[in-house]
Amino acid sequence: MGKIKLNVTGMHCRSCKMLIEDILADLGAKNIEIEVDEKKKLGRISCDFDDQKKIVQAIKNEGYGVS
Repeated sequence: MGKIKLNVTGMHCRSCKMLIEDILADLGAKNIEIEVDEKKKLGRISCDFDDQKKIVQAIKNEGYGVS
């Protein structure tokens, strides 16, 4: 598994964090770490997973931006 680090726009609360954690866990990601800056509506995600495109698409499907 490789380490993936992403910035997610549109995250503004604890519920957003929990939703993304659930998505990543359902995909099988390990060592999930998420920090949310509520003022900037920005989340920083770090996890272990082999397919970054799969994670990016799953997050975008929930309406968040990913970079």
